[in-house]
Amino acid sequence: MNIILICYVIVSNLIGFLMMGIDKSRAKRRRYRIPERTLFMTAILGGSIGVLIGMHLFRHKTLHRSFVLGIPLILVIQVILVGSLLSLNRKHMESPSQAVRYELNLIRKLDEDTIQSFVSYENLTSSQIIPGEIGPETAEAIRLFFRDFRYKILDETITDDFATVSVSITNLDTAALARDLRTKILQQSVSIYPDSDALTTTGDYYRLLLDALKQNTYSRVTTTALFHLVRDESGWTILADDELEDQLVSGFITNISDPYLIPASTVLEAYLEAFDALDGPQWKEYLGIDDVFATYNTKYAPLIDEEYTNQIASCYSFKILKCRREDSVVLADVRITSLDLSHVLSSYRDTLLDYASTLQSVKDDQMAASNEISRLLLEALQKNRKTASTDITLTMTNDGSTWNVSFGEEFTNALMGNTSDAISSFTAGKN
Repeated sequence: MNIILICYVIVSNLIGFLMMGIDKSRAKRRRYRIPERTLFMTAILGGSIGVLIGMHLFRHKTLHRSFVLGIPLILVIQVILVGSLLSLNRKHMESPSQAVRYELNLIRKLDEDTIQSFVSYENLTSSQIIPGEIGPETAEAIRLFFRDFRYKILDETITDDFATVSVSITNLDTAALARDLRTKILQQSVSIYPDSDALTTTGDYYRLLLDALKQNTYSRVTTTALFHLVRDESGWTILADDELEDQLVSGFITNISDPYLIPASTVLEAYLEAFDALDGPQWKEYLGIDDVFATYNTKYAPLIDEEYTNQIASCYSFKILKCRREDSVVLADVRITSLDLSHVLSSYRDTLLDYASTLQSVKDDQMAASNEISRLLLEALQKNRKTASTDITLTMTNDGSTWNVSFGEEFTNALMGNTSDAISSFTAGKN
């Protein structure tokens, strides 16, 4: 098998080298060219070294950025992939237990390259994230994760050319760690207006993992891992798979992926707390406010909207009263506190009636009356110091990944000071 692989690599690189020479010759004679896609495919299929040598030897495609950057990148990726495969399966021992012991000792030595062959970046979170650089913080997080790592060979079973080795692994409580990490990820990912601290790369997630490991003390938990091995002419080789990866990290991958790991109440609290960070202009944008009281007054409408949303920002608070779960659905009773809009409109109604009873209201033209009516509304808002609470029910559903909150009209109505009741009260009082 090794001879076949070596022959394939030699032939593919020779083909890549010759194709670059032929394409250069055709370019000089202005004849039909080899498509660039074909050259790239040859490199991807193992001929990247030949293509790269051909580029520099024949001075061909050296001014094409896609080739200058792409071919070396393909080569580097191929080297990393081959190195990873060799790192995982390079040791063929005389006995299954020896092979397993060798791999586990690498983890105890805290070699980052070996550890990362077991701890998959993609399994850290279900989000689509950009691969990040493996910096000092990532390496330190991995070292802390395996700081208490211990193992003991329990049993070895050999059947012909196949073997199973059971191992007890002692490490930190990954269920508790996963819960803390998921909570940190949740708190940063639910921002209504994401800032520069938003999670975008794997390095960001590992920084959160490092914070969790530094800020908390976790008890030790012992689990069992099963290693499956196969014997060939060189010895015993471990058959790595997703299940073994999870067992080596004491079920951390399973725990971090558990959609019910974080209670619905914790998720809801994180979302509601995110609203507390909004200022007046952000509330205006979030609620889509534009002349909220329909004054149609170009002078006062922006000032009224500004005062109104600033009061929402300063008055907003919440309290989760009760959560009732039925399978993958949770009904949460929540008390939302905002400005007392009923009080604002009541005060406004009194001043409006006073104005309507004056001779000035009769003399004012339409523009003057509009300005005065709008000014009185702004004044009522500016004088308001009262808050009011509204009890609502929010629905949460679990999509198999996490809990999602549905914020509907009832929530918006409560945020805006229970507009429905306030308008009804204002209309009744006016009549």
